Amino acid sequence: MLKPSMQELMKRVNNRYLLVNLSAQRARDLSAAEETAEQPLEEKPIKIALDEICNGKIEYRQGPKPAPEPEQDILAAAVAEDLEEADDELLTEEDAEPEADASAELTLEEL
Repeated sequence: MLKPSMQELMKRVNNRYLLVNLSAQRARDLSAAEETAEQPLEEKPIKIALDEICNGKIEYRQGPKPAPEPEQDILAAAVAEDLEEADDELLTEEDAEPEADASAELTLEEL
């Protein structure tokens, strides 16, 4: 790997192990986005991640990982709502008893 060089990357992230973790996480995020969008990337995800780190687009900040994007929350809420509606439909179908044919029923006394 010629570009970006390790020296350029070390100017942005001063720890090699942190650089590996940061670039790997970003590459995973890029791969996941590629799968959901179903559009191939022009370059390998790790190359894009290292370029972004070198250009200053990606920075390391201490603390917990940020919350997921709102699109994921909206999708999860929509799926949950669809499941609730499906459950309601199942309940109404189960609750509705078919009309019993009076002539088909036998009582214990008749047996």
